[in-house]
Amino acid sequence: MERAVCRAASTYKALIPPLLSKAYNTRPATKPWRPTVTKQANLPTPLGLESSKAVQDFAAQHKIESSEAMKTVAKQTKLTIMRVQACHRHAFDHQHEPYFEQQEHPLTKKILWRCYEWKLNRPLWLYATATTNDGSTAVMRRQAECRTLAAVKAAIKASGFDSDGTSLNGRDGVIYGTISFVIWSPRTLLSLEWQELVEYLGGLVKTQILPSYVKTPGSRPRVQRSPAMKPQALKTQTQRPGFQKPWSRKSGGFTIM
Repeated sequence: MERAVCRAASTYKALIPPLLSKAYNTRPATKPWRPTVTKQANLPTPLGLESSKAVQDFAAQHKIESSEAMKTVAKQTKLTIMRVQACHRHAFDHQHEPYFEQQEHPLTKKILWRCYEWKLNRPLWLYATATTNDGSTAVMRRQAECRTLAAVKAAIKASGFDSDGTSLNGRDGVIYGTISFVIWSPRTLLSLEWQELVEYLGGLVKTQILPSYVKTPGSRPRVQRSPAMKPQALKTQTQRPGFQKPWSRKSGGFTIM
């Protein structure tokens, strides 16, 4: 009985004209569901095969690292607002690397020329990038970037260094490396008091940047003195009792080593 009913229903549906069958489908067509992706900062791309040969040669010649060389600075308490990254060497910003592909972009040479100028005149490189996580406008993001750079420069100056990393008195060396700021919430950063922002960045500069990123002029790794340069008195003290010195043959006869 059920099979007969199903056959009759299918036959009846097949006999309905196409125009009448469309009238039964009153529900509007829905688009397939897709997960919403929040727009964030561009992920860093290493200077590998994706970059052009000219950019790779430039980076190797002037010792400029990829943005992946920057690591997150420790002891940060405002990670929901911004993230501070640093590197002991000069590095590109992650916003530069989309222009370093095989097909040369019109802005590629401009970026490389600016990095070359910084390499000659600035021991310390500073970057700031604001994202759109909180729905901020382009003007707010630009204001947040400028405010962050101005605050960190004020904190560095309060520590006795210029904004480019050079010492104000000329004796304390330079701050060498790269510091990058990724601003997650430009709205919240703009609502912070100026003194609060300067004190927060100043604490990171004093505790995390200055102890390991300052290079003094003429600082070189200590070289151990060879045994031939040591005094004879120190050499005889380390010899065990009853030890005989070896003999060696030279052009003038036998000589004590």
